[in-house]
Amino acid sequence: MNLRELVAGVTRAEFMFWTITLAVMVLFLYPGDERTFVQHFADPAADPAWVQYQSYLFHHGMTFLILTTALLLLRPAGIARYGMGLFAPGDWRWGLKWTLIACAVVTGPTWVSSRDPQFLAEYPLAPFAFTDPSLLALFLFSYVLYYVGWESFYRGFIGFGMTGLGYTPFLALMVQVSLSTIIHIGKPQMELIGSIPGGILMGVLAWRSRSLLWPFLFHVYVGFINTWFCWVHRV
Repeated sequence: MNLRELVAGVTRAEFMFWTITLAVMVLFLYPGDERTFVQHFADPAADPAWVQYQSYLFHHGMTFLILTTALLLLRPAGIARYGMGLFAPGDWRWGLKWTLIACAVVTGPTWVSSRDPQFLAEYPLAPFAFTDPSLLALFLFSYVLYYVGWESFYRGFIGFGMTGLGYTPFLALMVQVSLSTIIHIGKPQMELIGSIPGGILMGVLAWRSRSLLWPFLFHVYVGFINTWFCWVHRV
């Protein structure tokens, strides 16, 4: 098979879409990872807890920039009807209802998982944030930016981008769940397993409501209560 046969039937928009997907996944892992900050920007003489805090601010900010940029590239890729406008409420009655239900359902399991030794070793990501209210506020704000980036890419760029290219909603859902689950490798075992139904849930919330707002709010809620619960169990 020659190269011409390999790309036969692939449109320019599809080629750009999958190229951007691969590039963004690599950039998210490096240089967007917190270890990049530790290796190249941290003060070697600084308190390690402070460096850890700064590294997650860096990671969250880079995640926002890298993954949100992907969503903005949907229009140049030829998928003109999608972009940052996906954060509009969409079918807000349906979205609000099921987001509230999902938040209520996940609260108990999150409390239970936050007692797990693997979770307590991982979270809070930056315990130093809890030493001062202003540091905590900045950290939580960076977490919000992180989730904007995450939902922009996985539910927005991948989920809506694939359907905009003519792929079935089910295939788009499975691809974004597969990719987001892979990124969770190395996280606590319960989190890795939970990323599968969680990814499906957030994909359905986005598709049915036609909005990224509702999976974003759900993701923020889970991230915040997990951070708080793990802190409570650590102290």
